[in-house]
Amino acid sequence: MIVFSPGVIKLFGEHAVVYGKPAIAAAIDRGVRVKCSRSDRAVVRAGRAQVYVEYDVERREAKAIGEEGEKFLSYVLTALRIAEAELGPLKAVFELEGDFPPSVGAATSAATSVGVIRAYAACLGVGLEKEELAKLGHRVELEVQGAASPMDTAVSAIGGLLKITPSPFSYEKINPPMKELALVLLPRRGLTKDIVADVRALRSRHRSVDAVIDAIGEVVEEAWQCLKGGDLKCVGELMEVNNWLLGALGVVGDDVVALLRYLKPFIYGGKISGAGRGGVVVLLPKRGEIAEALAELGLPTYIVRIDELGARAL
Repeated sequence: MIVFSPGVIKLFGEHAVVYGKPAIAAAIDRGVRVKCSRSDRAVVRAGRAQVYVEYDVERREAKAIGEEGEKFLSYVLTALRIAEAELGPLKAVFELEGDFPPSVGAATSAATSVGVIRAYAACLGVGLEKEELAKLGHRVELEVQGAASPMDTAVSAIGGLLKITPSPFSYEKINPPMKELALVLLPRRGLTKDIVADVRALRSRHRSVDAVIDAIGEVVEEAWQCLKGGDLKCVGELMEVNNWLLGALGVVGDDVVALLRYLKPFIYGGKISGAGRGGVVVLLPKRGEIAEALAELGLPTYIVRIDELGARAL
C-alpha cells in the first residue's frame, strides 16, 4: 500500500494566521510518499526522503541519523503512536520518500505526519475521513513543535486551494484559477519555531506590529476575491504586498527581494512561502520563458500544479 500526501504552499497569510487571521494555501503535486507493508515487526525507513533514517520501533535501534533525520523521525514516530492509539495496533514496515528537503517551507513535516497516519489506516484496513486525518496530523505537529497552526495538515489532508480560518477552524475551497506555480528554494536561515518566536517578541515590544498583522489579514480577504474571480494580475500584485508586509516583520531577506526583481518580467508576483528567512519562494508565472529564467539561477527550482485530491492511496 502506497500513500501520497501533498506538500503545501502558502500563498497568503503566514505569521498572521498564528494570531487568528485567515490564510490561503494550496496543496501541490510534490510531497511525501509512504509505503506500508505488514510485517512481524515495526520498522521505519526513509532513505529516499532526502534524509537517511532506519529505525526499529520495538527495539529502538537507529542507524545513520543526522540532525535533520532526528527531527524527521520525531514526526514519524509521533504519528505512529497517535495512529496506534486512535486506530489500533499494527506491525508494519513504513518506507518514506519525499520530493523536498526537510524544513524548506513546503510543509514537509505536515505531509509526513498526514502521510504516515493515512498509510497506517490503509494498511490496517480502517477508513479515515479527510477532516479527521487533518486533526490527527495537527496533533502530531502540536506534540513535536509545541505550537502549530492547523493550516498545513488540513491542506495536505484535504487538497486543493483553500482559505483557512484558524479560530474556530473552518475552510473554503475553490477551483484554482492558475495552472502552475513555480518554486525556488533559497538557503534557509533559522528554524520555523525560532522565526515565529522572533515575530512574537517583536509584536510584544511594539503595539504597531498589530497593524501589520491586521493588514496581512485584509490582504488575504482581498486576494481570495481575486482568486475566486480568476484575476491573476490582482493575485500577483497582492502576493507582492503580502511579501512587503512580511518584510516588516523581519522574515524576508534581500535575496528574496532580488529574486523577485530579477524574475519580474516572467511573473505576476511572488513571495516567501512559510516562516521565511530563506526556504521556498512561490511564484505565479505569466510567461512560458520562466523555465529558462529559473534554470539560469543555479538554485533548486520546481514547476508544480495544485493537487486537488489531498492525501490518498495510490
